[in-house]
Amino acid sequence: MKNLIILCTIFILFSSTVSAYDGYNNKTIGGNVYGSIPLVDTTPEMDLGIGGGMFFDYRFNERYSIQVESFFTTQDGKNSSSGEGDLVMLALPAVTLKLYVLNQSDKFDPYIGVGVGLYGLLEGTQSNNSGGWGMGGQIEVGVDYKLTENIMLGAGGTYRSIGLINSLSGNANATAIMPYTLFGRVGYRF
Repeated sequence: MKNLIILCTIFILFSSTVSAYDGYNNKTIGGNVYGSIPLVDTTPEMDLGIGGGMFFDYRFNERYSIQVESFFTTQDGKNSSSGEGDLVMLALPAVTLKLYVLNQSDKFDPYIGVGVGLYGLLEGTQSNNSGGWGMGGQIEVGVDYKLTENIMLGAGGTYRSIGLINSLSGNANATAIMPYTLFGRVGYRF
């Protein structure tokens, strides 16, 4: 809770001139394409992955928005988990509070964001407790591009640190995964 208060304080300090958003085109719905790169080899060790998902973004004003997204990535095991296939990581949902760093940008709108999510890793082709469910934090850096009045494109990357519980019995019943997810998105603003 203390960390959340500190992050909110930092966001407030960065926004010295926040004007009200006119309410027009402050909601966006769309789809994402993801590429997932595991940064740390944990159990299971995963190869590069690809996936997709959907998002909804609500813009409070010119500086802040909140985004809710759900997605999946599909990966195979590597090294010690090389026989493992079809590992699926799910986000159900992930929520990001975004701070847009430029005032009154016409086309490009870069941002930084922090968030949390509920995640699942579905068991792969081997029955070895490689799956699990848990929570994680995330830091995101990206840019939105206003293609037309209603169509936007976006790109960026998200670092996630996720703790998963994969068994409720035995000694080794938890694992952590730390993927860096690259994304591209297209959305409709209304």
